[in-house]
Amino acid sequence: MRKGSLALAAALLASIGFPGAGECALIPAHEWKKIREVAVNYDLSEESTWLLAAIRRHENGRPGLEFGIGGPMNSGHRAHRYQDGYKSFYIQAMWAAGTVKRHYKGDITAFGKRYNPANPQKWTNGVLSLIRRLKKENNNRLPGDKPAKREIFFP
Repeated sequence: MRKGSLALAAALLASIGFPGAGECALIPAHEWKKIREVAVNYDLSEESTWLLAAIRRHENGRPGLEFGIGGPMNSGHRAHRYQDGYKSFYIQAMWAAGTVKRHYKGDITAFGKRYNPANPQKWTNGVLSLIRRLKKENNNRLPGDKPAKREIFFP
C-alpha cells in the first residue's frame, strides 16, 4: 500500500510540472542561482538568460568546462583558470554571458555558428530543445528571485 501511495503522489506532482517528481531538474537550483547572478550582471534579457541556462545544460562540462568555453581543458584558454567547480562555474558563465551579450541578436542559428562552429546545426537544435524543456519545467518563469546586480567575489 505504501509503495502505491508514493507512486501516486509522484505521478500527481509530475503531472503538474513539479521538478524532481519522478525526474531530476535539468538545472539544479544552486546553478540557477549562479546563472541568474551572472545574467543580471551582464544585463541579459530574459530570453538571453534562458539561452545561457540552455548552454549550461547542453555543454554540461565538468569543473573548468561547465559552459564549454575555450575548447579542450589545458588549451591555455583564460576561461580555464579554475577547476574547483565554484570559481570555474562563474568564470565559464561570465565568458558565455559575454558571448551571448555581444553576439546573440535573436537569431539562434547565427549564434550557433559562432558558439559551436564545428557543428552549429546540431548545437542549435539541442539548445532550442533545451530552452523549450527548461521553460516547460519552470512554467515559463525564470526560477528564483531576480538577484540584485553586484560584483561576484570568490571565496
